Amino acid sequence: MDELLLLVALLIGHLLADFYFQPLSWIKDRQQCHYRSIKLIYHGLLHASLSLLILVCWQTWYGWGFTLTQPLILAIVLGLSHYAIDLIKSYCPRNLYFFVLDQILHLLVLIWIWLQTSQAWQLTEYFWQHLLNLNTLLLLSAYLIVLRPFSFMIAMALKKWHTESDSSLPSAGHVIGLIERTLILTFVLLEQYAGIGFLLAAKSIFRFGDLTRQQDRQLTEYVMLGTLLSTTMTILLGLGVRALINWQ
Repeated sequence: MDELLLLVALLIGHLLADFYFQPLSWIKDRQQCHYRSIKLIYHGLLHASLSLLILVCWQTWYGWGFTLTQPLILAIVLGLSHYAIDLIKSYCPRNLYFFVLDQILHLLVLIWIWLQTSQAWQLTEYFWQHLLNLNTLLLLSAYLIVLRPFSFMIAMALKKWHTESDSSLPSAGHVIGLIERTLILTFVLLEQYAGIGFLLAAKSIFRFGDLTRQQDRQLTEYVMLGTLLSTTMTILLGLGVRALINWQ
């Protein structure tokens, strides 16, 4: 598992360089100056330096002997790719979508660099063989079902009781439902049913204030109806998936 150790070390180096060793002044300079930003160059050099240190240490202890050529080339590739990705990001809106996309691209570069090391390809082949089985596909299917398909089913079931509320955040109920069903399914699969009770109790406490106001009673009943329907469907799905996994 030495190759996996290298991947984790590269990931830690990325996290340190991106979130701990990068001052806010560097980020502001990148957003304002774009390709003219000296701080962006510093940031790319920081990533290259940390990755070079990690690769040389791994090479000395586990890997290629004592040549610096391959670690140096890989570190330069990582630094240049990080510079290019962050430069493109500086022209994009600062929102969650582009932040996640930026981190995914950086992660793909790290994985590519990791795959250049000896026997890393064999390790990925081992993971594919053990991950692509019926249990994994059942779990993936369950999480895919509780997200979009269940959202459509619940929306159609509650359509005749739907009420418009100006006091709620746009799409907040939909996002809350996605997180809620994901947590409930996870609790069922892990057989941690107390977590479901805690989740429902916490949600009921937050809605308690609405129950005391007559004008919000209709909205509260609508939310509770959706919660119970969502919870029931997710629990039944989770129990079904667990039964299939245990049946094998």
